[in-house]
Amino acid sequence: MDTETSSREPALPRPVSRRQQAEATRGSLLRTAERLFAEHGLARVSNRRIVEAAGQANNSALSYHIGTRTDLLRAITRAHAEPIAHRTRELVELARGSTRPRDHVASLVLPYTEHLAELGNPSWYARFTAQVHTDPGATAGLHDDPLLTSFLQEGDAAVWAHVPDLPAAEAALRRQTARLAVIHTCAEQERTAADTDTPADWPLVGAALTDAVTGLLLAPRTPR
Repeated sequence: MDTETSSREPALPRPVSRRQQAEATRGSLLRTAERLFAEHGLARVSNRRIVEAAGQANNSALSYHIGTRTDLLRAITRAHAEPIAHRTRELVELARGSTRPRDHVASLVLPYTEHLAELGNPSWYARFTAQVHTDPGATAGLHDDPLLTSFLQEGDAAVWAHVPDLPAAEAALRRQTARLAVIHTCAEQERTAADTDTPADWPLVGAALTDAVTGLLLAPRTPR
């Protein structure tokens, strides 16, 4: 037996490049911020708290790796936008020409619930999204992600082609109610799943929300 060979130390992993280290740090900061924002709200989570929770010693790590507070929120949203946009495109294309309003509503609702299902349990994105949409300061600094905009516009136009003619103010209220129903229902389902350690039934949530939003949008208007 070669005693020199047998006594050697295990091979050490190859050194990680500075770029890989930076990417890992950025990813850790984004995941930590998403979780803290989801659990505590945007106003109650400081940049310093995020840095410390992510295990970073340098208080300027967040600004160095990501940028401003708005950059941080946009980066978290962007990390989830690509898979949602891909699925939205698929469903919007499948629904083209359909005379069933529900098909067009599904093309806008299901990409979100399917993405939440893929995140596993616990996840934080649904609650993060709800927190962002209840904070006027946050939504003022965020715009619809360009990955999603064109598909959302096409799907939205297809849905509203089936909605009864409504005064502009009432149409805006229905649109807002539908949006909030999806956002906050998913946030509550995600919170319950995390608290009980029982994954949410996202296919059921997606189907139920699709039915509910379709009914909300198509409901006849009571004359004023």
